[in-house]
Amino acid sequence: MATHDAYARLTPYELLLPDAGYPDRHFAAIGEEAVERGVDPGNPAAFVMLGAVQGALAELREEDAGAESSNDHGGVLFFAYHMWRTGRSIVLAQQRTLRAILAGDVDPPNDGRKSLWSNQLGDSAGYVQLPQHLAWLEGARNDPPESVDGFFWFGDSRGALHLSLVAGMRGDRPGFAFVSVPPLPLDTLPEWAVGPAREGGSDFATSLPGAELDGLLGIRTPAEVFKLAALLLGHMAWEQREAAKPSPVADDAQPRPSALPFVTL
Repeated sequence: MATHDAYARLTPYELLLPDAGYPDRHFAAIGEEAVERGVDPGNPAAFVMLGAVQGALAELREEDAGAESSNDHGGVLFFAYHMWRTGRSIVLAQQRTLRAILAGDVDPPNDGRKSLWSNQLGDSAGYVQLPQHLAWLEGARNDPPESVDGFFWFGDSRGALHLSLVAGMRGDRPGFAFVSVPPLPLDTLPEWAVGPAREGGSDFATSLPGAELDGLLGIRTPAEVFKLAALLLGHMAWEQREAAKPSPVADDAQPRPSALPFVTL
């Protein structure tokens, strides 16, 4: 299976927005209304109730862009707004880095001063893209596994980390699967990075055909989402990375490249 990491692929952030002018039409107004009403836009429930957000969602529903259901549009828009507000951080986790982290070949960040995690990741947002077709979302029902593209993250001003997986981004169908997990305190990330995430089995194990040959990863529980995010965000925050750059490939490359600057991990 393909696991290329030569460039960042088209992101769900870009797939959600109908055109390049969409943020200018809507996002500034969302921030202004939040200030006027004294609403914390870092609270997902309060965010989606803003009138400017409802106006932005109405345009998305007309375009039928992004997620597979209209209910998910609000969740994706929450992350898209905070990515726009904080600088749209796109990180491409390369296969060699991810495998080294999961194998324990790289020491997990575990600074004793937990406040540093909040300082590094608080009031920031981004999207971490995984190697293509390396991780698979496996549901409890009989739904077929979906290839995980990556995850949105946002550290709010109250010290909580919001996460949502994105899976099923395929060229043969519109939309994608958007899977949210409960928020968790930023200062618990060091514990999630080193603790077990799956009861009665190995973390990220999968029974998919060819899993051993291709080294595939399975995600079945919210705890595994927490652990994956803790490991990758921790290294993202502390490792020195090269400056953001656009994808160095033609627009017609397959898989389709992102137009956003990205950094590699």
